[in-house]
Amino acid sequence: MKKRITLLSMLVLMAISNALANETAKIVLLRPYDFGAAMGAVYGGKKYYSFHHYIDFDGQLFGNVATMQYYEIIVEPGNHTIVGYVGLQSPEDAKNEGQKYSLVIGAQAGKTYYACIDEKKMSIQLIDEKKWQKELKKNYPVQWVAKLELKGDVFYAADGTPVGENAPKAKIENNVQIADNATAPKEIIQSDVDQNIPQSSKKSEDTYALIIANEEYQFVDDVNFAAHDGEIFKEYCIKTLGIPERQIRYCANASYGVISGGVDWLKYALNNFEGCKAIVYYCGHGIPDEKTGDAYIIPVDGKGTNTTTCYSLNTLYTTLANTKASNITYFMDACFTGANKEGSMLVAARGVAREAKKEVLAGKAVVFSASSGDETAMTYPEKGHGLFTYFLLKKLQETQGNVSYSDLADYINKNVKKEAFLINEKPQTPVVATSTAASSTWKNMTLK
Repeated sequence: MKKRITLLSMLVLMAISNALANETAKIVLLRPYDFGAAMGAVYGGKKYYSFHHYIDFDGQLFGNVATMQYYEIIVEPGNHTIVGYVGLQSPEDAKNEGQKYSLVIGAQAGKTYYACIDEKKMSIQLIDEKKWQKELKKNYPVQWVAKLELKGDVFYAADGTPVGENAPKAKIENNVQIADNATAPKEIIQSDVDQNIPQSSKKSEDTYALIIANEEYQFVDDVNFAAHDGEIFKEYCIKTLGIPERQIRYCANASYGVISGGVDWLKYALNNFEGCKAIVYYCGHGIPDEKTGDAYIIPVDGKGTNTTTCYSLNTLYTTLANTKASNITYFMDACFTGANKEGSMLVAARGVAREAKKEVLAGKAVVFSASSGDETAMTYPEKGHGLFTYFLLKKLQETQGNVSYSDLADYINKNVKKEAFLINEKPQTPVVATSTAASSTWKNMTLK
């Protein structure tokens, strides 16, 4: 009997031992700081106007720090190495030419380690859970989380899909899991302008584009269809207008730092490549300053009650006007009245939309705006786009991009005004503003 008990005890102990051996640890990669202050900073004697931050985990590149909130990675006990790279455009440039910073974590089974990535200090450091819960998580609300499991040298998302550098044809963005406090993904409505996008055989090697599409906001209402607007506009830039993809900076759900970095990237290009032209597209929220009336773009981490957290429209126009660009075209699918695209106010205490002050344009600039005065830039739910963006894309589709600014403006104005009335019974009047240098020539200008 004693032998049976001893044998049983041994089996139980072995089972427990095996279970403990198979236990996992969790490493949470955090990016709680906005990396805007690092943009344009000098690292190692080099000036990076348009750099990226990449994360290499145990030899596998799987994330661009600029786009992440945090990742939870389930790992086996043992040493795990996290390396951060900052460089120019590609991961290869970052690894070969950029600055590097690293951290080794000796993970024990059943424990969680919080690794805080600080791009300002170029470092990764461990912090305790109390600091994360009490300070960082409180001050920087997390909307998205990617939960990954490491098996061998391949990462797996929670649904079992392989992701990362060692998983061909898989993108980390496609495997982002929604946090408990986030809403479900929005259904993408396919419309006629999303299909049969005209292809151009001619390349626009002298054109650069900055596309900012802000849909998912932390402190104000989301903007329906904004991400889809930006993605499809980018497709038209590549396919129809012939702009090389590497000459397009696409910023989805951009923070203040990402917007600032995108503008710096475009400024650098326009100053270093003579005779180039630029296209800037923005879809998202805008708001006026309560006292001055100055217009601001609201980043996804910006607050409608505090314009210091927002990006000044005047700064955008002035920064790019002071470049060597031959001309700059802006498409602004946003209103700057303080109202959202459904017509309600972004700030509960603000009951009346206010017309933003008209910005003074310099250089050779043309601005196509979705609405005028105190009107709202509305959506076109049936088409899954902003009303302004839909008719912009429709005209590009119909003309294969070969359209004068005069004809484009007339088409957008006529159709947006009509549909705004039929859909919402509200006015929306797209307008065109030009700088003095472009006032006599803008009507004959083209995108191609």
